[in-house]
Amino acid sequence: MSNTTIWIIIGGVIAFAFLICFLLAVANFAGDRFEEKYQKMNSIEADTQLTPLQYIYYLQKKYFKNFNLEVIQISRIAGDAYGAQRLFLSSNTINLKTLASYTIISHELGHALQDSSGNKLKRLNFLRKFGRIVGRIFMPSLLAGIILLAFGGTKFYIGLALIGVGVLIFILSLVVKLMTISIEKDASRKAMVFLKEIFDERQLKLCKKFLKSAALTYWAEFLKIILFWTGASKKGTLFN
Repeated sequence: MSNTTIWIIIGGVIAFAFLICFLLAVANFAGDRFEEKYQKMNSIEADTQLTPLQYIYYLQKKYFKNFNLEVIQISRIAGDAYGAQRLFLSSNTINLKTLASYTIISHELGHALQDSSGNKLKRLNFLRKFGRIVGRIFMPSLLAGIILLAFGGTKFYIGLALIGVGVLIFILSLVVKLMTISIEKDASRKAMVFLKEIFDERQLKLCKKFLKSAALTYWAEFLKIILFWTGASKKGTLFN
C-alpha cells in the first residue's frame, strides 16, 4: 500500500470522525438551542394590534372557512399541539403577545391547514400508532435472534428471521422520522404565509429563524436513532 493511499485512508477516517462529532452535537444540543431561542422569542413583544386569540380567529375566517377549529387552553408549557381540529395551546402562548406565541400558533395552524386539505397527518398518525405497537418487540426480536443464531440448524434461520423483523421495525422508525420532518417543514412554510399577514420583514426574519431551530429538533430525533450505536447520543425513541 502506497503512502498516498495511507494518507487518503487516514484523511477519510478523520473526516468521518468529524462528521460523527458534528451530527452528535446536533442530536444532543438541538433541544437546548431551541429552548434558548424560545426564551429569546418569548421576550420580544409582537408588533401587532391583534391578540393571539384574535389572530387565530382572523386566520380561521380567512383560511378555514369550512373547517371548524376548537381552541383548548392547557397548563403545560411547550405542550402546544394540533390534533383532530383542535388547537392545544398553553396559557403562555394564548395570553402573551410575543413573537414566540404568534410563531407557535402559526405553525400549529399550518398543521390544521394540512389536515383540512389532505391526509398527510392521518397517515403519519397511523404509522406512529402502528409503530408504537410493533416497537415493543424491537429489542426482544433482536436479542432473541442473536441468541438463536448461536444454536445453528433450524434455530439459526429463526434467529435470522427475528433479526430481520427488528431491522424492518428500525427502518419503519426512520421512515416515520423522515415523514415527520417533511410534514413539520411544510407546516413551517404555511406558518410563514400566516405571519406575513401581520408582521414586517424584521419580525418575519426572527420568526423564520425560530422555526428553523424548531425543525432542527426533529432532525435531532432522527440522528439519535441513527447514532445510537455510538453510545454518545441522548436516548431517542423509535416512534413519538
